[in-house]
Amino acid sequence: MSIGRVLSRINGKGYRAYRELQGASEIVDGVRVRVVRVQSDPFAPPSVARLEASLPPSLPEWALEEPVPLSDFLYRKMHVLLRKAAVKIGEGRSGFLGIPRPGPVMLRRSGLEVHGRRLVARVWVGLPSRRRRVLADAARELLLQKLPRTLLKALRALASEQDSLRRHITAWQVQEDLRKSLPRHKLVAFVGDGSILPRRCGGCEEPLPNAVPFESPPSLRVEVETRHGPVTGMGIRRGVTVVAGTAFHGKTTLLEAIQYGIYNHIPGDGRERVVSLRSTVKVRAEDGRRVACVDISTFIHSLPDNRDTYCFTTENASGATSMAAAIQEAVEAGAQLILVDEDTSATNLLFYDERAEPLLRRKTVTTISEQASSIASKASLVVVSSGTAPLIASATTVVVMEDYRPRDATTESKKILEGYQPPQQRYKPPRHRRLELTPRLVKPRLKGRWLTARGLSQPFDLGFNEQLVEEGQLRLLVALSPRLHELRGMTMREIVLHIDSLIAKGFKALLGEEPDPGYSEVRGIDVAMTINRLPGIRMTQQ
Repeated sequence: MSIGRVLSRINGKGYRAYRELQGASEIVDGVRVRVVRVQSDPFAPPSVARLEASLPPSLPEWALEEPVPLSDFLYRKMHVLLRKAAVKIGEGRSGFLGIPRPGPVMLRRSGLEVHGRRLVARVWVGLPSRRRRVLADAARELLLQKLPRTLLKALRALASEQDSLRRHITAWQVQEDLRKSLPRHKLVAFVGDGSILPRRCGGCEEPLPNAVPFESPPSLRVEVETRHGPVTGMGIRRGVTVVAGTAFHGKTTLLEAIQYGIYNHIPGDGRERVVSLRSTVKVRAEDGRRVACVDISTFIHSLPDNRDTYCFTTENASGATSMAAAIQEAVEAGAQLILVDEDTSATNLLFYDERAEPLLRRKTVTTISEQASSIASKASLVVVSSGTAPLIASATTVVVMEDYRPRDATTESKKILEGYQPPQQRYKPPRHRRLELTPRLVKPRLKGRWLTARGLSQPFDLGFNEQLVEEGQLRLLVALSPRLHELRGMTMREIVLHIDSLIAKGFKALLGEEPDPGYSEVRGIDVAMTINRLPGIRMTQQ
């Protein structure tokens, strides 16, 4: 049934008559418009329209070879054009057209996907009404004029803004080449010379105007070949890197750039030459989090009442036990780089002053600094610290930040600490676990950063994951939550690989149904991190 015919039939009827549009489609100027979801009320979440079209025949092959940055470029154009096209018509959300605002990174998004020479766009549409009556003419203008016209304008930008498109795709390719080269250079991260790392304000995405450009120390400078020429910058080597320095000199700013280096950044962001391994995980102390049968015995032991830490389970973890669990979970899931900031850590898990041992008599924590060199055989570490001897002594590389400029202090630190031998312990990797039981979640919703659903005794905070950059990523984790039972029997590493493979196939393959425009890609490791903390999850060790 065509959209126009349905609208003619339901004009002036009650709002529920819009339900007849479900599945209706029409082709306008080569764009197929299909209504895939209809809102129940003008004040309810908007309807969803799916647009399908061919990419222009003139689009060069170099653009088609990179579907992710191409779709990201088009998505940004669509976002701007839809905001201009949306006009308030009647009550509630009537007349709304939109997709979520993109962040400064290039991601797969359900709002626009490119498959070969075809694209699929999904848009929220506020079907118009007045006094809860169907406004057919206004709905026809939205669905059959504004929507196809907006998509065609975005497609025309591929030709009229080809220089911008080339810069977009070049930025993607350079970052992909840098990331792929990391293992060959025995690196886990790379910070390009000239990068602008500070942000304009706390929580801002824009680079700080007149900020000090990053300049790598000569001893740590690496030149990496990309298909667009060589790029120089500071290489973060495998092993243990401690970033030291006094407050407000750029330690955390550098760490944050590395934690977001798992994504490719858009031109102008300032961090287009900062990359890290995709499996990088930032850990922190999370007082009160849930832990499900994690082997933290390498860090926490000799507890009162001989409490078991080989399969540690709690509904209310302390700072040290939560951070120990986070490290073990990251290693279990396949993380190759773990990031730690002293400011958000349980310091009793970070380092230990052995001079106090006679006073304490009993030691229940084996610290990260004591096991750092051994942990690095499983996952490299980058630790931000103001300057603690046990951590610096365990480092293979020491970088001191001064006025946002890095200095290689590795040799200097060895001289200063000559003769100092902190205790060293062997790290014990976690036992692998299988997912055995998941909660039955009904009607999951995202409220702010909280997951709410029937089946949860209280809202679940998704804000624990500092590496998520768009609300669409939170939306995707919420959408996946009722389907976690499909992962039962898998190990955490198998779950990570399975989710990554599905995301590469598209959102419909991942969700098993037509998605709405609100989703942004996550990593399999992000899903694993969510499972590890979700109430009602049960794990068993192999």
